[in-house]
Amino acid sequence: MSGSFSPVIFLYGMALVVAVGKAFTLLIWRTLPKPRPPLQQEVLEAWHRRKARVQAAKEAAREPKAPPTAKEVPSSPAGGEDKPRPVTPASDTSVNDGGSR
Repeated sequence: MSGSFSPVIFLYGMALVVAVGKAFTLLIWRTLPKPRPPLQQEVLEAWHRRKARVQAAKEAAREPKAPPTAKEVPSSPAGGEDKPRPVTPASDTSVNDGGSR
């Protein structure tokens, strides 16, 4: 190995290159324009208003459904709206015998 190469000078040179590179990077990042939070909030609110308007337009454009037929009406209470049942008069006896008289 020749005596002209010094590892100490090499390490100091590399440290200088890294330090200058980091300084320029920080300078560039500092001078870049910062995002404005109020503008971002305004954009989000405008987007939500637009989505609501588009959704309302889609719902208004839908054709109204035809009334359900007797086959489509669900018989279970969980299936839809309950229809009022006809009121039957109370029988003379207090015990219901199952309707066979």
